[in-house]
Order: sequence, then structure tokens, then C-alpha cells
Amino acid sequence: MKKAMTRLLQAATLVLAAATTAHADTYPSRSITLIVPYAAGGLTDQLAREVGVHMSNALKQPVVVDNRPGGAAQIAMNLLKTAPADGYNVLFGDVPSMATNVGLFKKLSYDPRKDLQPVTQLIVSPALVVVPNNSPYNSFADLVKGAQTRAGGLTYASQGVGTGGHLFGTLLSKKIGTPMAHVAYRGSMPGLTDVMSGQVDFMYDAVPTSGAFVKGAKMRALAIGADQRSPLFPDVPTLKELGYASIVPTFWWGTAVKAGTPAPVVDRLQQVINEAMQSPAVASKFTSQGVIVHTSSPAAFSAYIDSEIARWVPIMREANMSAD
Repeated sequence: MKKAMTRLLQAATLVLAAATTAHADTYPSRSITLIVPYAAGGLTDQLAREVGVHMSNALKQPVVVDNRPGGAAQIAMNLLKTAPADGYNVLFGDVPSMATNVGLFKKLSYDPRKDLQPVTQLIVSPALVVVPNNSPYNSFADLVKGAQTRAGGLTYASQGVGTGGHLFGTLLSKKIGTPMAHVAYRGSMPGLTDVMSGQVDFMYDAVPTSGAFVKGAKMRALAIGADQRSPLFPDVPTLKELGYASIVPTFWWGTAVKAGTPAPVVDRLQQVINEAMQSPAVASKFTSQGVIVHTSSPAAFSAYIDSEIARWVPIMREANMSAD
């Protein structure tokens, strides 16, 4: 009886392996959908559309971008969660959707650690600390002094509750021992608009969106969250130089499929997506905006997402950041 069971298990294993191999050999046999948790036009959408063209050419199948904004990325994430684990639905996500939402929602409808199979990271973006062009603060030291001395304190904008801008403001407030008022917006542009008009004192925002206003002399950059100074803003000191390296949230983007997707399919997607990001035609469209192309293996990206959750969720909960 024991030998019979062993033979059955071995046969089942062989059948499963054969099915997986066959799936990988025929993948893709139809169109692929790239799920974007945000509206068209933003950086995540731009990434999906640029990479999608390359994927379609390489895989010889149509690639469609499906924008599913809303619910702080939960609408898109649940679409992927309920789809088959076959690699035909690929998420293009970012820090909130793939990591920090864990700390933002007490009843998050998905768990990136259980529901996602990371494929590859795509880009990393430095972020600028920006103020209005007519701001009285000409340096980051001026901003800190203003926060510590101005009656009523300073206000800072963010892209939304739990985003990089919110994390930065929370950490800065804690580091300098001074409360500041957080003003949450729905995305970068509304927040930057109010900073430019002087309704809010400052904002920490990714270079692709904030940098254009600095270049256009509508805003002033006091510091940049990066390991090194940016070639686009050589005169802007890094927060690391200024002694604030510990409070620098990183803006990053990456791709994932549903957990349980066959490894050969994941590997094929990783290969094609990385080829797209490393091609000069695609890479230059993003490096010209001040971001860094940073691709990875599925295992490395998975470990990085876990480390980001472990790093930021305790901080968010200690600061009572919540969207519930």
C-alpha cells in the first residue's frame, strides 16, 4: 500500500511538472493585461505603456493597459487577486500599493506578501523638498529653523495619507521635535499646486513631478532625497549630506503577478520587462526625468518589498497614520 501511494505521488508530481512546463512553453498564447492602480497620465501609467509596447513586440501578443484607479490601489489589487495565476494579468505598482498600504489600512483587502508574486523592480526616484519660489526659506536649515520658531508651525503637503510625502513630514517632525500640520492631497499635482501658490509651506515629492516646477522657476528645491546629488540639480544638497539620511523615504515602482503563477512564466516576464527597461529607447524616457532604472530578480524584489514593509509599517502605526 505504501509503495502504491509513493508511486501515485510521484506520478502526480510528474504530471504537475509537465503541465507547468507545457504552460511555460506556450506562454503567452493570448493578450496580456497590464493593471495600473492609478489614472492614465501618471508615472505608473507611463511605465506600463512604454514597457507594454516592448512586451508586445517581444512576446508577439497584444498587451493592453487597464487603468483601475480608486480605493488606494485596492480596486486594482483585488482585480489581480481574483484573476487566474497564469501570468496574463501583470500589476504595475509602487510603494503604497505593494508595501506601505499594509500599515495604512487596518482592514486591507489584500496582502502583498501573500497575494503577490513580485516580478521585477523598475525604477527608483529621488524626491525633492520643495517650497514656493518666493518662500522665505532659502535652505533646508532655514526650513527647519522656521518649523521650530514660527508661531503655529509649518504645513506640508503630501500625495495622500501614508505616501512618501506623508512619511517624510512625519519623520522630519519627529527628528526636529516640532509638530507640523499635514495636508493630504490626491496625488502630487494638487499638492504641488498649493505649495506653488503659498497655501502650504513645503512638500517632499518625486523628481519627475516636482522637478519640472523647479526647472521652470516656479518652486525652489532645498534638498533631495538620494544617495548622491542629481545631475539635473547639481546645486541641491542631499538630505544625507545635511544629516537627515535616516528620514528619506524612497519612491519606487515595480511589477508583480498573482501568487502561484508558475515560475517559468514569472521568469519569462522578468526577462522581457527587464529587457524593456534596459533598452536605451525606454530607459532614456525615464532617466531624462531624473529617475534611476533599477531592475531585479523576482527573489530580490520580493525581499526588498518585505524590507520596506518591515521598515515603514511600524513607523506608520506609531504615528497613527490611517485611512480607515
